[in-house]
Amino acid sequence: FAALLTPCVFPMIPMNVSFFTKQSKTKQQGIKNAIIYALFLITLYVGLGLGVTLIFGAGALHTLSTNVWFNLAFFVLLLIFGISFLGAFEIVLPSSFVNKMDAKSDKGGYVGIFFMAFTLALVSFSCTGPIIGTLLVQAATGGNMSGPFWGMFGFSLALSLPFGLFAAFPGWLNSLPKSGGWLNTVKVSLGFLELALAFKFLSNADLVVQAHLLER
Repeated sequence: FAALLTPCVFPMIPMNVSFFTKQSKTKQQGIKNAIIYALFLITLYVGLGLGVTLIFGAGALHTLSTNVWFNLAFFVLLLIFGISFLGAFEIVLPSSFVNKMDAKSDKGGYVGIFFMAFTLALVSFSCTGPIIGTLLVQAATGGNMSGPFWGMFGFSLALSLPFGLFAAFPGWLNSLPKSGGWLNTVKVSLGFLELALAFKFLSNADLVVQAHLLER
């Protein structure tokens, strides 16, 4: 839910909901399209979670949790994510690829809705990428094969809920706070959480080698 309150996602909610309500001939069709959009979002993220599990396998995931080098690698990765959230730089995908996917969303029908969902996932990557990365790392190192699946399902469900709800009740859009500097405050706050999680993995590595650098 915190990911919804970031500068890359929050402004997209009224924009996408307005698209569904204005482009649909009836209110029911608008709600149906928004729900399909939400389901496509869930499918995309859950597919990513399943992919991580299939690539590494449950045994390998458990091994990662006790390997000093992997814990150090995850520490550096989450450190980069945290610094990104604090505003030092943005992690973005190639603009040519994003524009290509965005163009395909104009096709209409279910194909167009799918590419709309895909475009949101790509455009919001600079805000959601660090959260997804952290979630997958945390779930993967737990050694539980279903961890990445449920993690991504929970994330995508929270991300897609507003699109379906606001399409069903467009009047609620008026009660949404306006985009502004507060969105960046949320993003920076998430940056500090990322840094805290980074040190959790550094602590794991410290425990393995018994260096006693991080006693707390």
